[in-house]
Amino acid sequence: MAIYKAPRGTHDIFGKLALGLEKLDSISRQIFKKHNFKEVKTPIFEDVNLFTRSIGQTTDIVEKEMYVFEDKKARKLALRPEGTASLVRAYIEHNFDAIEPIGKFFYSGEMFRYERPQAGRYRQFLQMGAEYFANPSPNADAEIILMAKEILSALNIKDIKIHINSLGCEKCRAVFRQKLVDYFSSISDLCQDCTRRLDKNPLRLLDCKIDSNKFDNVPAMQECLCEQCNKHFDRVQTLLKTVNCDYQVDHKLVRGLDYYTRTVFEVRSSSVGSQDALCAGGRYDNLVKELGGQQIASVGFALGCERVL
Repeated sequence: MAIYKAPRGTHDIFGKLALGLEKLDSISRQIFKKHNFKEVKTPIFEDVNLFTRSIGQTTDIVEKEMYVFEDKKARKLALRPEGTASLVRAYIEHNFDAIEPIGKFFYSGEMFRYERPQAGRYRQFLQMGAEYFANPSPNADAEIILMAKEILSALNIKDIKIHINSLGCEKCRAVFRQKLVDYFSSISDLCQDCTRRLDKNPLRLLDCKIDSNKFDNVPAMQECLCEQCNKHFDRVQTLLKTVNCDYQVDHKLVRGLDYYTRTVFEVRSSSVGSQDALCAGGRYDNLVKELGGQQIASVGFALGCERVL
């Protein structure tokens, strides 16, 4: 008789892990509600175009990691690889902007990515996150960063380090993109992915795990920020300093999704080893409009539950 095992990259949740998830869920919900964030539950699968359009065609998630399938009527669907696109779709579909002009929402549930399983990373994994709509102020960026830190601190996670960067607006990125193309074109032995992405999306090269040691003198986005984006980023830093929140400006931090604008961040802890990013997010001022809604400035974050535990 065959002995069945959980598929590679999945795991059963019981015992200490189940108790830990219960504690994480309870603590995070208390903090979300204290900040007036309301829960939204979305389906675990969506139209595949929702993710390819929002996340970006040249990201690792879309190119390599999505679970895509056709239903019996040949509709192309994907298991959700992340939570923001689904929540934005719900925000637009149900006219949340009319109900709550400034919207604060959180989510929690399973996500799916086909990638190599490693410490705290699975192909089916639990993620929670928060999205803050219709507040273009740097105050919203700071609140999101501080709320993520608050959750991790409440779980007694040590050595928390916050890395931040600004990706600017479309005008800034056009200048930065050309600087990156000029810089990377001078490097002859780029890996296959970097060579392919040089023309399509040179920002993705900054996130490369193979060639990153070659990029010591890479141009910094701060050199290209327009006046408005520079003021926005300075204000975010001032707000973090005001509440004595330690952070580090990381010029190579770009995040793995194309929808980000201006502030991006990661919350890391050296106590968990090389896979040290526990939580990450940023501002995405154009995504709601790109998916069919109004021009609504937004910012959010996502937290990987298994890695945090």
